[in-house]
Amino acid sequence: MPSATVAAPGKTRSHLGLLLGFLLICRVILMIAAPHTDTSESRYAEIARKMVETGDWVTLQFDYHVPFWAKPPLSIWMSAAGIKLFGANEFGSRVFIFCGALGVLAMVARLGRREGGRTTGLAAAALLMGMPLFFYCSAAVMTDLALLIGTTMAMEGFRSAVARGSRRDGYWLFLGLAIGLLAKGPLVLVMAGAPIGGWMLLTGNWKKSWQAVPWITGTLLMLALAVPWYLMAEHRTPGFLDYFLVGEHWKRFTVKGWKGDLYGNAHAVAPGMIWVYFLAGTFPWCFGFLALPFSRWRELRRWALADEARGLYLVLWAAWPLVFFTTARNIIPTYPLPALPALALLLAEILVRRPALFWKRPNPLHPLLITACGLMMIGTMAITFVCPDVSPKVSARDLIHRYQRERQPGDRLLYYGPRRYSAEFYSGGSVDHTASIPEIEARLAAPGRLFFVMPDEYMPATLRARFRPIAKSGPETLYVKRAEECPAVPEVDRRGSASNAPTGSITPP
Repeated sequence: MPSATVAAPGKTRSHLGLLLGFLLICRVILMIAAPHTDTSESRYAEIARKMVETGDWVTLQFDYHVPFWAKPPLSIWMSAAGIKLFGANEFGSRVFIFCGALGVLAMVARLGRREGGRTTGLAAAALLMGMPLFFYCSAAVMTDLALLIGTTMAMEGFRSAVARGSRRDGYWLFLGLAIGLLAKGPLVLVMAGAPIGGWMLLTGNWKKSWQAVPWITGTLLMLALAVPWYLMAEHRTPGFLDYFLVGEHWKRFTVKGWKGDLYGNAHAVAPGMIWVYFLAGTFPWCFGFLALPFSRWRELRRWALADEARGLYLVLWAAWPLVFFTTARNIIPTYPLPALPALALLLAEILVRRPALFWKRPNPLHPLLITACGLMMIGTMAITFVCPDVSPKVSARDLIHRYQRERQPGDRLLYYGPRRYSAEFYSGGSVDHTASIPEIEARLAAPGRLFFVMPDEYMPATLRARFRPIAKSGPETLYVKRAEECPAVPEVDRRGSASNAPTGSITPP
């Protein structure tokens, strides 16, 4: 197929650099200022905080002395290391997650630069950072970014080894697989192995792949890095391997509304929801794929097979996570994340290299798309700093900080309703939970002041007369026990409306 590589003008590179810089600055600000929200991010942050507090870096703890078998430890190690160095705060728990995201951007930029030049690499990094799903996960205390580090390293390592004939680059494949095994388990073998195997099958490059990649020594390296933790975890808490390998990696995806989850609720969704999550997670840049002339199959095929089948490799890398999870019944919106680096590289290919069949098509970096991306970032910043109560996620940070300012020796804090991991994180694990009104009444008789958090709409009249509201955040209000010995406290701070019931559920392991 005839193709041309059109050198992007200096103005385009400047725009790409400005876009990437703007997005990184926004993410750093949010990384420091945005609170940990319930349930997922604050849960993992609290597990990391407990890891530092207890000094146990092998067994993840759902609660004190209660093992958390749902995930391997890599992302928790990253957050715990930050907490150890910088304290139990937003920056400490997120900083090394963000460093990992910078590593992913660097790998994508390097692969793009090797395949299509500097501008292609810069475009791929900027487009990836501008995708809402990557933007969020790049500094969120969750397991997804750690898995992305592994899948991106594995896919970039294999491609570089085959295209450049470098066995040294091939070791990146197995290092990435080891990282994925420690980040989310055997899923990484499926996410990376299937597109690599599919590429070799469709291109017939078995012999070259065998010669370029150190399959035997690389596999031994992968096992040496990943297996010891699994053995130690099973030795410390027998039963871990059965729950993690069978429950989390089979029943979670094949059994609708799986009831075996020890740590929350299974996410039952309709088959095919992964595509909806993908469109939302890549908006507005997904519109850039309108540049693909799907009706010109022969030209597309020649483009996909050119340069060691570069285009085919990227398409398989991007499409496989979406295809794999199409029939899955228990997924969350972060599951398309492993596809995003390849999607960014494909968009950069359309934008910068511009094969002849793309010339008369829309620009993936159209000003309208850049404007939409910028408006989304501005909206996110506004929600965080100006009107946090309209956020779809809630956090106990403000109420815990108010409680800590009012706290005196002997005071106690009690949350009514589902377990609030953000309250545990910000209180250093000193908050109690209850779903029983009689238990609250019983605690009122104990010495000292009782602070109590509950949505206004759930406050019984019998308790309302015995508590004074002192602060409000979102649907929840912080109350303090009325008593003669209690010092006067300010009236309620109105910063939201009690319009929503608390969400989540308590499912003890």
